[in-house]
Amino acid sequence: NDLSVSGEDLDHMSAADIRNIVSQASVFYRVSPKHKLTIVKALQAQGHIVGMTGDGVNDAVALKAADIGIAMGQTGTDVSKEAADMILVKDDFYTIMAAIEEGKAIFHNIRNFVRFQLSTSIAALSLITLSTVFHFPNPLNAMQILWINIIMDGPPAQSLGVEPVDHDVLKRPPRKVTDSMIDKRLIAHIVTSATVIVVGTLCVFYAEMSDGKVTPRDTTMTFTCFVFFDMFNALSCRSQTKFLFEIGLFSNRFFIVAVVLSIIGQLAVIYLPPLQYVFQTEALSASGR
Repeated sequence: NDLSVSGEDLDHMSAADIRNIVSQASVFYRVSPKHKLTIVKALQAQGHIVGMTGDGVNDAVALKAADIGIAMGQTGTDVSKEAADMILVKDDFYTIMAAIEEGKAIFHNIRNFVRFQLSTSIAALSLITLSTVFHFPNPLNAMQILWINIIMDGPPAQSLGVEPVDHDVLKRPPRKVTDSMIDKRLIAHIVTSATVIVVGTLCVFYAEMSDGKVTPRDTTMTFTCFVFFDMFNALSCRSQTKFLFEIGLFSNRFFIVAVVLSIIGQLAVIYLPPLQYVFQTEALSASGR
């Protein structure tokens, strides 16, 4: 819009008129600190999330009232910096876009972390619950479940929190303040991932338990398959909108290192005699014997 409004014009408007015009005007000029505060509150009354930039003492009130107060780090006064939520170290408005991009990336990484944590927890709990309800042999023992929890809360999960910024996040519309982090789409992803892990693990368990008896080899195979299902689940949790080949397998080096360390740990649990005793596992071979 090409509409411009002066501070004097605002003085002659009612509160309702100001609320109607703030979304239409592109420029407000010759405004006092009182006018700035009025504009901020009028935008907030219409449900907008308001960002306010300023560097002077007279901007402090509006900076404090805005949802995001942004002060200039080099030319800004101490008062404006105290009132602001964010300080631009370099007085460059482009860095605001970088901050928005980083903020959205952090939010999506938290969602990916939650998706991985909940899907793994639900899968492990479902395995035990189904076995108890239907009087099946337990596919995993207590120490193996503990190891799965260590992996779940360990390197792969932590590395999801440092997934590189997807530059397409700025193309997505802003979410509403009232939107929950765990929405229907995320719940669907969690349930789907947990179902795949549970069904895949149970299929392996019953395929191995051909004679109706549970042996250390059966639980070891089931335990290992669950862990590897979980690693693939972590891969799929890296992004909710893109395939792995789109984001790049090696774009998050921390994740690759975490997965490699987890696999090495799993192999140690299977093949090192002291750990075999602790986790009640048995060395696996290609021949199946």
